[in-house]
Amino acid sequence: MSLLYTTKIPHPANFTFADKNESFSVTSLGGDVHRIRGREWKNPSQAVLAESIAGEPAHQVTITPEGAMQVANLAGEVVFSSVPGTTLGRSGPAWMLQFRHERAMQFYGLGEHNCGLEKSGQRVKFWNTDLIGDYSFDEIRHAHPNPMYVSIPWLIVKRGNFYVGLLVHHSGAVFMDLASNFIWAQGNNSDLARRSFFVGAPNGEPDIYLVVGPDLPALTRKLQLLVGRTPLPPRWALGYHQSRWGYAGPRDLNWLDRELRTRKIPCDGLWLDIDYMERYKVFTFSKREWGGAKKTRRALEELRARGRRVLAILDPGVKVEAGYEVYEDGLKRDLFCHNRVGRAYVGFVWPGRTHFPDFSLAETREWWAKRVTEFAHSGMAGAWLDMNDPAVGATELGDMLFDRGNLPHDAYHNEYALCMAQASHAGLLAARPNERPFLLSRSASTSSSRYTAVWTGDNLSNWHHLRMTIPVSLGLALSGIPFNGADLCGFGESTTADLAVAWYKLGFLFPVFRNHNSSGVRAQEPWTFGKPAERIIARYVRLRYKFLPYLYQLFIAQEQCGEAILRPLFYDFADSRAQPLGKIQDQFMVGPALMPAPLVVEGSQVRAVLLPKGGRWYSLTDGRWHAGGRTIRVKSAADSTPLFVREGSLVPLRPGDCSDNISDPRVIELHVFFDDATRGESVCDYSADDGETFAYQRGERTTVRFFARMEHGGALTLRVESKQEGFGPLRVRVVAYTKRGQLNLVTSIGARLLPLRPFYWQATGEKLRARASAVFSV
Repeated sequence: MSLLYTTKIPHPANFTFADKNESFSVTSLGGDVHRIRGREWKNPSQAVLAESIAGEPAHQVTITPEGAMQVANLAGEVVFSSVPGTTLGRSGPAWMLQFRHERAMQFYGLGEHNCGLEKSGQRVKFWNTDLIGDYSFDEIRHAHPNPMYVSIPWLIVKRGNFYVGLLVHHSGAVFMDLASNFIWAQGNNSDLARRSFFVGAPNGEPDIYLVVGPDLPALTRKLQLLVGRTPLPPRWALGYHQSRWGYAGPRDLNWLDRELRTRKIPCDGLWLDIDYMERYKVFTFSKREWGGAKKTRRALEELRARGRRVLAILDPGVKVEAGYEVYEDGLKRDLFCHNRVGRAYVGFVWPGRTHFPDFSLAETREWWAKRVTEFAHSGMAGAWLDMNDPAVGATELGDMLFDRGNLPHDAYHNEYALCMAQASHAGLLAARPNERPFLLSRSASTSSSRYTAVWTGDNLSNWHHLRMTIPVSLGLALSGIPFNGADLCGFGESTTADLAVAWYKLGFLFPVFRNHNSSGVRAQEPWTFGKPAERIIARYVRLRYKFLPYLYQLFIAQEQCGEAILRPLFYDFADSRAQPLGKIQDQFMVGPALMPAPLVVEGSQVRAVLLPKGGRWYSLTDGRWHAGGRTIRVKSAADSTPLFVREGSLVPLRPGDCSDNISDPRVIELHVFFDDATRGESVCDYSADDGETFAYQRGERTTVRFFARMEHGGALTLRVESKQEGFGPLRVRVVAYTKRGQLNLVTSIGARLLPLRPFYWQATGEKLRARASAVFSV
């Protein structure tokens, strides 16, 4: 496949449709997840998908005598269907499925597809690319290059407030057309775009999963059950991380540690790009920088003792060099991808002439995993997997073959990163069986969420890329990759103080919170922009740690039931003509409680904020309550950012000023966002564990359920139930946003009244006034 054709896809006019001669098998996996397959074929995909889903179906998928697919509810109403008579089309080895289109439909998902949150009218081809290697800088800088690094052929179809999802189970260049116009000339637009949309693949047979929501949260949870919920990461992986292409060894890492500590900027992870290696040879350390294996291990142990985890890049490319043990061993075992003449394929990346492990082979994955285990034994806390698109320089990708030359390149191109992540994950687990592994990958595909987080690759330091961070990350979040984020401040080109500050404000609640940039451009550590910018950036890094208990609960919910972390507004609130939430891509939800509305236009300190209907919103910028169901204008100071909390939310936060990364998860503030007019009862689970090992799976976790309500007359009652006591008691201070002066606390040992005294803290704007209880144990 040539990159030249990633913007072109097949058209139904070049396919033959004979639905009556086709046959489909429909298998219900449970929970309204259905697998629809055509003829038998050997699907080479390495994606790990569930074989059953809990829950009773509320819809049936049937094939009509004419060969059309229909989804009907239990009352018999058809809610989704293919196009009768032209459902399955064939053109040589290629196939496509056409579905009935309605004008009111909207489309979402598509993984990392970079054309806004809502996708109507788009033509899509899923093919992992090396953005900087495959597109011009002008296109990357100002436009919407597609495809990008991640290929997940998951389409969300929104029909009013009813949702259906289609997952194409195929590792190759899947294509979709979402009611686009193939030619923009008057008179050439047929009824096709108005009546159908289609999905397909260049070979194989139809193999799709049709998932019925019926709402977006249910649909997202079912997708995560199907492709794999994200395992609970270590708590340190959710902290702040500092990286740069150019950090090479202990001297750089110790300098970073001193600067961060002196400036009271909390940080958990320090990252090394390719300069730590000996001449860019994977699984090696520069002798000049590190001084040998013992010194390497000692340096990394000392940093870990000071609270800094060190993570290093792992590229798949293996330098072609006689005497280099990794190269010699892989060549001897015939573990590298072949080319068309039967030799090891050669690409040209950082080491120069390079071979690439054939991750389609189980023995290669095992070989790589053992290398990663040795790498972890050096003291590395984790790894980031880069250039795994795979990037091969200017050489033709089609010459890289898999399965020792028996399979063409497109059989595993999109899953190369997935297979590398599977092997790397296994290697980290083998090195430290009781520690939760952490990987960060540039490329990914269906089911990568089981093994790795994803960052959105080589973004650039400009306001366009800042703005696109939100819809791209939301697309990933809706497509089974909840643990994702962008490089803060931009990777390529030089940032400015204003842009850097804006990026920290936008990203401080994203799942991945890492500052990373290129060599040869302006440094962008927090202190490089002058004192005013450093003060603001440090504040938002500390706020990240303030909110870390809340973020950790979201990851627990993701592991347990697949609940989304980053969410578009229409995930939690109904879309309507009055409030078209499906079109909003500069606001988002973080879990069910928090709504950031960052400033994303250069030079602007004022913006409109849409407050969804369904209750009031508390501003953490100015301490005021605002009615929902309307749009307000918000003015933001240079050091503030609009951040709202949904009425009735119970939000666990870390106490204190959070100027370091050391905290006890058993000691929290529970912020109760009620005022005297709040009605109803709110519920929140809070869990504490060691944040690093799998001991929580053996019962070493404490879980408490909080119930809060405002009584008639304005008294706040908090009822506490202990669900699990495996990690010791919690110490809790309640912070309430009421005018009343007491808390009625109800626990297993009875009820008591606690006074609520004035309490002040600063979030994203001016100091907030609240009332806080004394600390109590539960």
